[in-house]
Amino acid sequence: MHNMENKFIKVYKEIYQHEKFRELDGDCIFYYSWLLDLNELSKKNAKDYTDSDGRLFVIFTEEAAYQYCNIKKGKLYRIKAKLKSIGLIDYNEQKVKKAGVSTPIYLTPYEHWKKVKDRPSMPDL
Repeated sequence: MHNMENKFIKVYKEIYQHEKFRELDGDCIFYYSWLLDLNELSKKNAKDYTDSDGRLFVIFTEEAAYQYCNIKKGKLYRIKAKLKSIGLIDYNEQKVKKAGVSTPIYLTPYEHWKKVKDRPSMPDL
């Protein structure tokens, strides 16, 4: 499913400092970080991961989320709902759940929300 040549997931430190995302717990941030990583693969294979409106998407099945993010079913639904409610992801719920099938997940890229003017200034480290 996922190209494991990269042995790490990039987690942007600023997401922990951004006021809009203060309510996110570590599982939400980790899941979103996985999606960002998958988004890079989608970019490399854009012809297969672009919808008819030209929007790039990722596919991340529930089973893959359980395996790679070590989260349970109920928690995954809460994570996705929370990320959707604050605008980091968008997707349409499946009418009938099918094992191994995922609807496209559209991400708001890190670069987009990073530019939001209301983010707090970062201290110099």
